Amino acid sequence: MNRFLPRAVLPLALAALAAACTPANTRPGASVPTAVKTGQSWVVTRPVIAAQVLDTCSRPSPGQPPGRVTGYWAPSRQQIEQLEAQLPALDAQVPGAADFDRQYVGVELEGRQLIYLNAFRLPDQSETDPAREAIRVCDGGRQFWGALFDPASNQFSEVQFNGPPADH
Repeated sequence: MNRFLPRAVLPLALAALAAACTPANTRPGASVPTAVKTGQSWVVTRPVIAAQVLDTCSRPSPGQPPGRVTGYWAPSRQQIEQLEAQLPALDAQVPGAADFDRQYVGVELEGRQLIYLNAFRLPDQSETDPAREAIRVCDGGRQFWGALFDPASNQFSEVQFNGPPADH
């Protein structure tokens, strides 16, 4: 008998239940010209996709090491609005942080509910649906980054980039 299977399945089942009550897209994903486009955001609610978002190849994420994430949950619209209101606080580390497209994954770490932000830039006219597909890019420098947000403290932490700036 596999004693580990129920522990692995429980977080996925809880995330699926939470996902059923949360809209998948915090803002409609209309494609507009890059020159006037501001970042769009999507809440990832499917546990399989959430795990894929955390499976980064060019930067550390909360999904590493295995077992650090103990569960998934679906952030509310209010929590996403709270996070997005704080994006300018990242501008010293990530100029124009709010201009990036973003996926949000609710993760449980060390008994706390945090939101993982996966930031990227989608090409215009992209057929990719970030609400249903993990956006994962190997390399890409500072155009791809991630961070944790704690809704309780209103603070970001663990800002990580896929690599150094292109001029290094």
